[in-house]
Amino acid sequence: MNLPVKARLTLWYVTFFAVIVASWSAYVIVRVHLDLYATLDRTLYARATLLGSELSDNTKSSAFKKASDASLAGVAPMETVAQLLSADGMVLQHSGNAISAQPIISAATLETVGRSSAPHVETARASDLQLRVRLVRLSQSGRLLLVGQSTASADSAIDRLVFVMLVSGPLVLLAAAIVGWFLARRALRPVSRMTNTAASISINHLDERIPVPVGNDTDELKSLAETLNDMLTRLETGVKDKRRLVANASHELQTPLAVMRTELDVYLATTKLPKHAVEVLESVREESDRMSRIVRNLLTLARFDDGNLKLLKQMLDLHDVALEAADSFTELARDRDVTVSVQGTGSSAPADPEYVRLIVDNLVENAIRYSGAGSQVRIATQTEGDEAVLVVADTGQGIPASALPHLFDRFFRVESARAAENSGSGLGLAITKEIVEAHGGRIDVQSELNGGTQFTVRLPKFERNRS
Repeated sequence: MNLPVKARLTLWYVTFFAVIVASWSAYVIVRVHLDLYATLDRTLYARATLLGSELSDNTKSSAFKKASDASLAGVAPMETVAQLLSADGMVLQHSGNAISAQPIISAATLETVGRSSAPHVETARASDLQLRVRLVRLSQSGRLLLVGQSTASADSAIDRLVFVMLVSGPLVLLAAAIVGWFLARRALRPVSRMTNTAASISINHLDERIPVPVGNDTDELKSLAETLNDMLTRLETGVKDKRRLVANASHELQTPLAVMRTELDVYLATTKLPKHAVEVLESVREESDRMSRIVRNLLTLARFDDGNLKLLKQMLDLHDVALEAADSFTELARDRDVTVSVQGTGSSAPADPEYVRLIVDNLVENAIRYSGAGSQVRIATQTEGDEAVLVVADTGQGIPASALPHLFDRFFRVESARAAENSGSGLGLAITKEIVEAHGGRIDVQSELNGGTQFTVRLPKFERNRS
């Protein structure tokens, strides 16, 4: 049974407390029982001593009656028994309760008393009455003196005590459970605060720290919070170092890739080469362009993470960007046997041209690479209300429904796409979404297996100033 820590602590506390209460109750009941019976024994001892001293060897009925009545001062006669017995257990004289006329002590007890001169005390039952009896041998006559008193009062007091314990025990345990739950919540409140704070700390907010509970240097929760904060500090330092490395590497790679692309363009345009050489160089140029887009994605990602992404917004026609993107992917589309078309009308929005071009490039490249041979990729622009809309749709194999919620996660790649194409960083769509949201827009995806995929980008429409 997987219970919360608070519930387990409360359960352990109540269980431990129940053991203590049960042990204490049993001790009190046994102690009261012994004390009440010890009081009875002291009373019987006093009566037996008084009767023994009064009787001596005088066994006349009147003497026994007088001495017995004197010993019963303040005691209800119906609860007492006094007998003068012969050595073989016959009742010679009696007083008190009506049952005193019949033998009370068994033959085995008489035999035991006969072998010893010490008084004998036991609990006996006569008719429906339970008695505590004391049996004393009269030294000179050899006869026996028995005095007894009912245990009804003592047993009734013990029964009432047991009832009180049984009724109050569950109430005490209930109170203990409430107190235990309160104490557990109070003790674990700092842990809850640490848990909530830790849950809110993401890779982009590693500068946040867990609140340190107030306490001395040996407090376990304080030590835990400080340890977690030290760990977050190390993580923040490591992540910053890696982001700095990615940003620096991406920045340094941009220049040689740009030079490589320029040299390839110049060489292909001015040099007469064999057909197979031209095809190789065009393939190198295509991969160079792809590497440039990956480097640009990484640099954009580093700027996002560092909070240094600055948008230089200007009036931008999404239809023009779509046409440029379609033109730049002509060779890739031809190699993949994919048809790319641009539809729609002009749709203007306040946006950064560099980053909007990155959005369109990422969406169009993915559509061409993963839609499959013979597919069609459609780029459309339009205006809907206060939004400029860009749609990139293909007629390819589609995306499984289970992958759609994770499609914009960093480094996530659809398994079917991996099988068909081992290249790709899994960053394009994640960066695309962040750029769109940085512009105050939103991006949606609709797809079904073997039914194609459609990405829709919506950016806030620019309101032109009147001249």
